Amino acid sequence: MTSTADLHEFNPMVSPHREDPHLFYKWSRAESPLTFAPALNAYMVTRYDDIKTIVDDPDTYSSANAIPVMWTNPPEVLEVLGGLVPEASTVVNADEPAHAPLRHVLDHAFSGRRVRRLVPAMTTKANELVDAFLVGDTADLVGQYADPYVQLVVSLVFGIPPQDVDTVQAWTNDYMLLMNPLAPVDGKLEAARRLHDYQAYIDAMAADRRAAPQEDFMSDLVHGGDGFPPVSHGDLHYMFRGLRFAGHDTTRDLMTSTLLLLLDHDRTLWTEVQADRRRLPRVIEEALRRDAPHRGLMRVTTREVALNGTTLPAGTSLLLLFGSANRDETRFPDPDAADPDRPNVREHLAFGSGIHQCPGAQLARTEVRIAIETLLDRLPDLHLAPGYIPSHIASYFFRGLERLAVAW
Repeated sequence: MTSTADLHEFNPMVSPHREDPHLFYKWSRAESPLTFAPALNAYMVTRYDDIKTIVDDPDTYSSANAIPVMWTNPPEVLEVLGGLVPEASTVVNADEPAHAPLRHVLDHAFSGRRVRRLVPAMTTKANELVDAFLVGDTADLVGQYADPYVQLVVSLVFGIPPQDVDTVQAWTNDYMLLMNPLAPVDGKLEAARRLHDYQAYIDAMAADRRAAPQEDFMSDLVHGGDGFPPVSHGDLHYMFRGLRFAGHDTTRDLMTSTLLLLLDHDRTLWTEVQADRRRLPRVIEEALRRDAPHRGLMRVTTREVALNGTTLPAGTSLLLLFGSANRDETRFPDPDAADPDRPNVREHLAFGSGIHQCPGAQLARTEVRIAIETLLDRLPDLHLAPGYIPSHIASYFFRGLERLAVAW
């Protein structure tokens, strides 16, 4: 049984919130829409209107602390990190006027033209992965499909060669661990040691693109592009590392949560989409709303401000829980239900809002659509494996399935 204390002390790394964060979200929206979390030294914000107010007012609510940085780690971890390029700006943590030039780089990197150019590679990779697991009659669509598929696509965007994909993913996991304020110090020390190799890899890749530019994100960073100059050395490292992990986990988790939505409840939505593929984009949006793959981002007040009846002094940190906003009863009636036909299905905050709305949203939607269409074509009788019970990863940043067992 979940105690009141367990319910109110939100920690997505442990039970009961790892399995069901909506226990806390629902309580908080009703009883305590601004809940202080001592471990984060921040207020957690859970109502849709409050979060929308914050993200649409960047002058009052700065993004300077949007995601944790490595230099907030314990002293023993910082000692191991010594010698790394100091973290500079990333589009997620920047306010205006620094934000606009960095956003211009990303809008170019994730443009519709770049996304369309990747569609043939997405289709080929999806079919290769299906071919590989068709030798049996069951599969885990997290480990055998979504994860390698998204790794391939995000690596193509960044210019990472196929033989380096697994190594870069391991470094990306290390980087994510170092930014997790709830992770154990021992693990952080090991990750910090390995990050020096990651820095050397990024420097070598940047040098290669300076000599021989390609149609990829690294070339954009070192050469500039359509109306924007090259970024600084520090910006290059921070943007490459940060966006590499953001582009992988969120899309993988969106893909598998959409598939679970399609295959759950007697495959009702799977059957509907099989009959009319035009319904698939709305199902993807409903999956984004019901299970936002990114839990939330931080903001800090730039002045004293009243929010939902609470006066917050300047310098107050806020954690915006998008997953809660997306199930706010005042915005989405019957919020726990899966209803792709709800009229405001695209008003979710899974990709944020305002100037910081996710620049990779079009890429993510396209990746997921191509991957699911491939399964619809190749495995029309796909269904959840008998006895499968969904379980979610222990993650501070992301909400995603550990595995998705299916059969056909």
